Amino acid sequence: MQNWRPLLVVFLLLALLLTGCWNRRDPELLGFVIATGFDLHPETGLYQIIVQVANPLVLGSQDQGSGGGGEKKPFWVVEAQGHTPFEARQNLALKTSRELFWAHNGILALGENLAREGIAPVLDLFELERQLRLSARPVVVDGDLRSLFEAEFPLEETSGQGLRRQIVTTMFERTFFSAREIRELIATLSRPGFEMMISRIEERATGEKGDSTGATHPAKLSGGAAFVKDRMVGWIEEREAAGWNWIWGRTYRASLVVMAPTDRRPLVVEIFRSRSIIKPRVEGDNVTIDIQIEAQGRVQDQPSTDDLFTVKERLASLERRTATVIKNDVDMVIRRAQELESDFLGFGNLIYRKLPREWKRLEPRWQEIFPNLKVNVDVRVVIQRGGLVVRPQS
Repeated sequence: MQNWRPLLVVFLLLALLLTGCWNRRDPELLGFVIATGFDLHPETGLYQIIVQVANPLVLGSQDQGSGGGGEKKPFWVVEAQGHTPFEARQNLALKTSRELFWAHNGILALGENLAREGIAPVLDLFELERQLRLSARPVVVDGDLRSLFEAEFPLEETSGQGLRRQIVTTMFERTFFSAREIRELIATLSRPGFEMMISRIEERATGEKGDSTGATHPAKLSGGAAFVKDRMVGWIEEREAAGWNWIWGRTYRASLVVMAPTDRRPLVVEIFRSRSIIKPRVEGDNVTIDIQIEAQGRVQDQPSTDDLFTVKERLASLERRTATVIKNDVDMVIRRAQELESDFLGFGNLIYRKLPREWKRLEPRWQEIFPNLKVNVDVRVVIQRGGLVVRPQS
């Protein structure tokens, strides 16, 4: 008869497991944050947080013009202020009927005013707060944050979703935009001799005409923002950002317009594979960086009448011309980094890793040495194939 005691203990333990979660939060009581923006308020000087929250009354409905959603948008934009980023975030609770849930946030948009004053407090908030994901994509906005969040993207329900998808698409299709995550920025801040470069988004108040329906696109992804420590010191243009990608092997796909060797008509060479080798050399206070870039590509369209693939000299000429286009982008970003005195190219960190004794000696004067750094760039391109069309039609 004493066998019932172990069974009683088992039943009591099972009963505890069936009581549910003590801090359960029902989804219908939450507001899901899609995008977050931080800036400094121009009048008060306080931290300003702007968030885009999904509107469950409209999202997913087939007919947004009828039913419970009425004429409401599929998102809601709300903002608050505080003496610190955390206080500003907490003050959002005074303006919403639902508890905000941050795990779905995919964008961290930083205003230019905040970027020039310093973004370390905002990065600290994302690093310390468990709901804020470090996988969110950071961008510096050239324009008004609220206008960007309130804009409507032609193919997306919310601008937060549109921005994140556009960032990923642009990263794989073009070279002039570098999509990074917040965790990479935090890691960069802790690396000696490596400054941050954050991607740039230009907010367009009026938009650009898209198709025959009159659709507009409110944002342009181009270039980046260069930093010294956590403060922005200047903008990086498109081709300069492309040069950064070439240096660090982050070019996934690139379409380069090159003039044909004979008739000088433009054609497109698509680079589908590239890699870079960077080596530092230090002789006293003279520092030299050798960069070798190797790329493989193919001709995607050929309006030119040149017979490129049966005449070896013409193909070799096209490869040299393509290499020159890449080298020009790399030279441009090196000049820009030295002008801004911002080593977002990571040359100092390269010396720190490969020549640690030399870095220990150079580190106190690196800000003086970097602008006069000598950089040798060698680019080699191999065009492997031209598709099924070997010779031009005309």
